[in-house]
Amino acid sequence: MIQGVGAIFLSISTSKIMLQMRSNTVSHPNTWAFWGGKAENNEIPIDTLNREIKEEMGEIPSFKKIYPLHIFRSNKNGFTYNTFIITVDEEFVPQLNIESSGYCWVDIYSWPKPLHSGAKLVFYDKSCIKKIKTILN
Repeated sequence: MIQGVGAIFLSISTSKIMLQMRSNTVSHPNTWAFWGGKAENNEIPIDTLNREIKEEMGEIPSFKKIYPLHIFRSNKNGFTYNTFIITVDEEFVPQLNIESSGYCWVDIYSWPKPLHSGAKLVFYDKSCIKKIKTILN
């Protein structure tokens, strides 16, 4: 079974979400997506999340809380992808590695284009948006 994780950073002070632009060196290049990737060596999702964030943006920024948001499961190939919301007090500037060519902080419903297919799945799911708004309140 293949497992992966994604992180959506949510600024409490601005109510904005941070996304990354995937570079042309990775799959699904030049799309706006979550920070994250595939699990290694039977990692549990939270360990994969921590490792991937460190790999993709250096040190994990000071955060308030991590919330599970969405789980995607594919019956076709056994792929599972856990998406988390990580709340931070303020917007910050990530240190990008080779997997990212940019980042942006956006308002809910003001999604940049083109969105990665996984980001579309989450952002077009009304229950996910409701959870994000609940976290902000």
